[in-house]
Amino acid sequence: MQTSLRANLLALALASVAIALVACSKPPTPGGACKTKGEVQCIDKKTGAVCVKGKWEAMTCEGSTGCLSVAGSGSCTHTSYAVGEACLEEGKPECSGDHKSTLKCVDSHWKLVDVCAGALGCVSNARGTKCDLGASTEGSPCTKENEGNASCTPDAKALLICKAGKMTLGAQCKGRHGCRQLGTKLDCDETTGDLGDVCDSSEYEGKFACTTDKKMRVVCKSNKFVKDKACKCSVLIDKVNCD
Repeated sequence: MQTSLRANLLALALASVAIALVACSKPPTPGGACKTKGEVQCIDKKTGAVCVKGKWEAMTCEGSTGCLSVAGSGSCTHTSYAVGEACLEEGKPECSGDHKSTLKCVDSHWKLVDVCAGALGCVSNARGTKCDLGASTEGSPCTKENEGNASCTPDAKALLICKAGKMTLGAQCKGRHGCRQLGTKLDCDETTGDLGDVCDSSEYEGKFACTTDKKMRVVCKSNKFVKDKACKCSVLIDKVNCD
């Protein structure tokens, strides 16, 4: 009887110690040291911490369950990826949480790859991500996969081309149609242009345009509009007249 009582008391004592240890354990601190890459622990009900490169990094846990602790490990659902946040699958592409950009896991953190300004934004599926560049701004980043591809600016006044990782000015579209999409091709109306304006020699080399004040005809040479002659210049549909 005494042996059984002692065993029960010992079991109760061990259980009390275990509860005390759990109660006293503190949640991880972002920036603090950790050992196991990819390990997740809960900071609170809506915030988790993931172990990346030997340090804890905070992560928002989404959904109704938030961050759950099970058998000493945390479970955190997070899909609203953002530049600079921790990631675990090196080289993996993903859409940002707002679906306006494409990200890639580089050195354990999400890095901006493309701004997806088009109507479709960024779409993820089993085969990866698709980015609708849409109307881009000059200087915005683009991937090597998009090298040579074009886009209109939001105001439809210029055509941009992806070169060496950035959207660069390909032509100024001062004609009445501006920059627009015709079928699967982007069209830049270059029937109006001023001295020094950038023109697309691949499409417009040797072709004429009227200056905006209609007092001169210019011609596209080596990606620039240069003076042809002074005249009363007019545009009829896509034909430039100089009287």
